[in-house]
Amino acid sequence: MKCITLTLIALFISLEMCSASFTRRAEMPFSTTNMLKTMNEVGIVYPDIVMAQAKIETGHFTSKVFRENHNLFGMKLPRQRSTTAIGEQYNHAQYTSWRQSVVDYKLWQDKVLTKVKSRRAYLRYLHKNYAENKQYVKLIKQMI
Repeated sequence: MKCITLTLIALFISLEMCSASFTRRAEMPFSTTNMLKTMNEVGIVYPDIVMAQAKIETGHFTSKVFRENHNLFGMKLPRQRSTTAIGEQYNHAQYTSWRQSVVDYKLWQDKVLTKVKSRRAYLRYLHKNYAENKQYVKLIKQMI
């Protein structure tokens, strides 16, 4: 019993440390370096493409939706998948931090990547399903 109790205490302390660490990271100021670190931490696939998307969607990180909603990707509030969004503002998902926007993009990717198996297919999917701008993928390719 003592062994089980000590194991549970160690697990609890470990979870608290992870939670505190994530909270500190969530408060990290935005930079492309911090964004790349976060994308790697959460397992974003095709980070160069995703970084280009963020630059396009936010007007190089200057848009109102990015500044006020912490929304890096122009994401709408999802209706049929898990999300880290806390609501909607300006017809876009709103997050508590830019990091939560990255996590939400990963949730979106996890759903999409069940159907898309290559980089080329990913770009094709973005062209057909993600952006309204017909030049979107061309812009991404110019940035990567």
